[in-house]
Amino acid sequence: METETTQQTAETALAQQAAATGTGSETQTTPETAQLPSGEQRPEWLPEKFWNKDAGKPEFDKLAISYTNLEKLAMGKKSAPTKPGSDATPEQVQQYYAELRKITGAPEKPEDYGLKAPEKLPEGVEWNAELAGKAAAVAHKYGVPPEALQELIALNNDNIGAMVARSQEMAAAQHQEMIDSLNKEWGEAAKTNWQRANRGAIALGIDTTKSDLGNNPEFIKAMIRVDQMIREDSALVGSDADSSGSTYDEQIQRIQKGDDFQGKNGPEKQMAALNRIEGLYRAQRA
Repeated sequence: METETTQQTAETALAQQAAATGTGSETQTTPETAQLPSGEQRPEWLPEKFWNKDAGKPEFDKLAISYTNLEKLAMGKKSAPTKPGSDATPEQVQQYYAELRKITGAPEKPEDYGLKAPEKLPEGVEWNAELAGKAAAVAHKYGVPPEALQELIALNNDNIGAMVARSQEMAAAQHQEMIDSLNKEWGEAAKTNWQRANRGAIALGIDTTKSDLGNNPEFIKAMIRVDQMIREDSALVGSDADSSGSTYDEQIQRIQKGDDFQGKNGPEKQMAALNRIEGLYRAQRA
């Protein structure tokens, strides 16, 4: 009995020595697992933010709150409907866009877009209520959000305004080019010819400032001939016999030198002379 106990004691001592020196017939290395104060480990399926390291246990209250919030978020988001294929019926297509409008915020009726003329439009752009109504109908059909439609309309107005501005600049440049060309062709007679062309146009009831004809050099030359023909027949402006073909300045000076303007023939003729001068000034400024 004593011998057996001694043998066990010796074996125990040898095992302890082998453990201390790292020797032994069957030495195995087992990775150590970090133990929490409580001795429990976090399950792999549980995110670390829901594990209380100090207490060594899950925080199920935080997990429940997070799940509830996630569920609310998922329920709040509406999934987009599936667009019907080419073989879909008109009813299915209408149903698709009706569901799409609920997601995009498009109104139930085109008129509910509430389109109206902006307070300020680009220069040269006019509000077209009929066209705006057609745009609202198209936007409603395809479920376009109101904000997107407003931005598209503003973009279109800006684009038209830019086109109008460019067109006006081109027209002004072409008009000036025409004037420069005629001035060069006429030389010293340019001022007189412009006055005669203007008189001819007025005689025909044409306002060259409001008509594209004023940009046509052939029309301008034709009006000079019209003025010459009219004055050769009837002396359109003034009653002096030698007023035919005269410029405005020449006719004004001639009237001012006459007896009627000087008042030698009475107040009525003097007033008539003043009226003729006033008419010539207006024609000159036109």
